[in-house]
Amino acid sequence: MNLPKRHSARRNRTECPEHVKDAAGPDPGELDHLNWVAATVGEYGWAVSGSRADRKAPPWAYSIGMWLTCQVPELILCGLPVEGAASIINAVGARAADGVDITPETVLDDVCATPLAFRPVDLSWRKSRLLTVSDSFYGMVRVPYLQVVWSDAASRFPWERGFQRGFARTQPMLWLPRDDNPPSPWTRLEQPR
Repeated sequence: MNLPKRHSARRNRTECPEHVKDAAGPDPGELDHLNWVAATVGEYGWAVSGSRADRKAPPWAYSIGMWLTCQVPELILCGLPVEGAASIINAVGARAADGVDITPETVLDDVCATPLAFRPVDLSWRKSRLLTVSDSFYGMVRVPYLQVVWSDAASRFPWERGFQRGFARTQPMLWLPRDDNPPSPWTRLEQPR
C-alpha cells in the first residue's frame, strides 16, 4: 500500500465545538458511520470514533486516519467521556501531524489537567470490540495504536507506585496482553459477530 506524503492536518483541522460534539459520529454499527469516518479523514486528516459508557464498559475514543495521512500511530483513550477524549486525541494528533514525535517515552503535561503518557497497544486487544470501526476502515491492515494514558490527581501513572486504584477499572492497561489484565469490563469486551 502506498501511503500519501506526511502532511500537517492542522491547516485543515478545525477546533470548532460542533466537531468535538459530534466526535462519536453516527451509530458505529451503521454503514453511515464508516461514510462519516471516510469523509472526516478526507477533510481533516483523521476522525475520532468511540463508545459512550454503558452498563458493560466505561467510555473510550480512538483516532482513525492518522496512520494513513500522517504516518503516525493511531491513538486510543479510555475512561473519559467521548467528547473530552476526542478533544485530547485531536490536540495530540495535531502535534503529531506537525511533526512532534509521540512515542512511549513521551509525557505531555500541557494538553489537559493531568499529564498524559503513551503506551503501544498490544495486538491481543484486537480481539475485543475496542477498535471495530478502525478494523473496518483499514480492512486487513492492523495499524499501530498508542494508548493515551492519563494520570491520577497526584500525576502518577498506572505503572507507578501509589497510583489511585479507583482508576484501574476505568482505564485498561492496553500495553499488556489482554489476558495479563485483571478481570474488568475491558477484558470482557468481545469482538462483535
